[in-house]
Amino acid sequence: MTQMQKVLIVDDSQTNLALLNHMLAQEGCDIVQAKSGIEAIELVRHTNFALILLDIQMPGMNGYETALKIKEFDKGRHVPIIFITAIFQDEDNVRQGYETGAVDYLFRPVDVETLKSKVQVFLQLNEQKMLLEREIDQRRKSEHALGVAEEKYRSIFERAVEGIFQATVTGVLSEVNPAMVRLFGYDSADEMVGVEAMRQHLMIDADEREEYIKVLKRDGFVSNFEFRARKKDGEIIWCSESSRLVTLEGKETEFIEGVLEDVTKRKLNEMELKHLATVDSLTGVPNRHLFFDRAEHALAHAKRYGTKVAVLFVDLNDFKRVNDTYGHQTGDELLRMVAERLMRRTRETDTLARLGGDEFGVLLTNLEDPESAVFVSGNLLEVMDSPFIIQGESIKVGATVGISYYPDDGKDCVTLISRADAAMYGAKKRGGVRFGTFKDCGVPK
Repeated sequence: MTQMQKVLIVDDSQTNLALLNHMLAQEGCDIVQAKSGIEAIELVRHTNFALILLDIQMPGMNGYETALKIKEFDKGRHVPIIFITAIFQDEDNVRQGYETGAVDYLFRPVDVETLKSKVQVFLQLNEQKMLLEREIDQRRKSEHALGVAEEKYRSIFERAVEGIFQATVTGVLSEVNPAMVRLFGYDSADEMVGVEAMRQHLMIDADEREEYIKVLKRDGFVSNFEFRARKKDGEIIWCSESSRLVTLEGKETEFIEGVLEDVTKRKLNEMELKHLATVDSLTGVPNRHLFFDRAEHALAHAKRYGTKVAVLFVDLNDFKRVNDTYGHQTGDELLRMVAERLMRRTRETDTLARLGGDEFGVLLTNLEDPESAVFVSGNLLEVMDSPFIIQGESIKVGATVGISYYPDDGKDCVTLISRADAAMYGAKKRGGVRFGTFKDCGVPK
């Protein structure tokens, strides 16, 4: 029976050891644990490991120091090390990790499928390495043994699920595996060889290309570099690439080699989550958080260039009556329709947001004079005059608008909204008035 390959997990946290052990329990390997760098070094001296998963932040001897010591022993010199960390994610620490012998990085929280995929690749490589060593020993490094070894390594290259490539230093692809061909929708490797990867053919964004080249030249490698790429049929996808410049001793750079994967689904999910975090789920307009963010930027710009900003606080009249009479479902539909009407009367440079309940805010930037805000308020009120038809019912609701100005009424967003709110209530109290400014409401600053 073939002996199971050993994977060493090094972490001072028993919780982390147990979690990683659980993740890899079904991966067909023998898990060995060490709770310190010293314990790990002692194990490596006497044991053949296929892979080491090494925590960076440990008391006494940290992960970098442990990796350097491991590489001093014959049994540790060629063992691949993957650093796992939740803290040391900056470029300097990543570079230090590669310099101490790491082959890859994983950042906490660790994605289970990513961990399993990487472990399986290195287990396969180690298995082929052990087979190769046995064959070379048996056949005394004959040409046949070398040919078999090359074929086995080529098999891994061909079967990998991630795109693997080699390219010239100018970015022209010279070798690609089948996964790379499938990823970009080409018919064969021969068709893809010769494509200029660092031009519009694949890496489409000029700024991303410039950043990629800068990092590659500066550090000699890129790790998990994300960029937009164009497939053969024109479809745009997101890719994550880890690659390095390969140099031969005493010679110029020979080529670039790397691994690439499609991360489009994850990127789209991230963008969707970011969108949902800043948009009101009911009306589809910006929410209070995004309104404050844009207001702070607008106020900083106004302060720098001496321009004016206005905040309008729009409150619906008798909205509670609508909910009580027709139900909350009708009330929700009314809020959606109100948002649509108000959007039609605001400029693209302005921001309409739902601040909560039946309250909306409008941020007006680069005002030429205060009367512009009064004019916009009139437009918003006018568009509310027509009744809303919801499920055959004609529903009429009005609105009252309060106006505050930067810098006259406040220097920050919270103050401006508060004073626009006060102006709105002042207008309601006066009766027969549909909008008012903070100056009109008589509340002291």
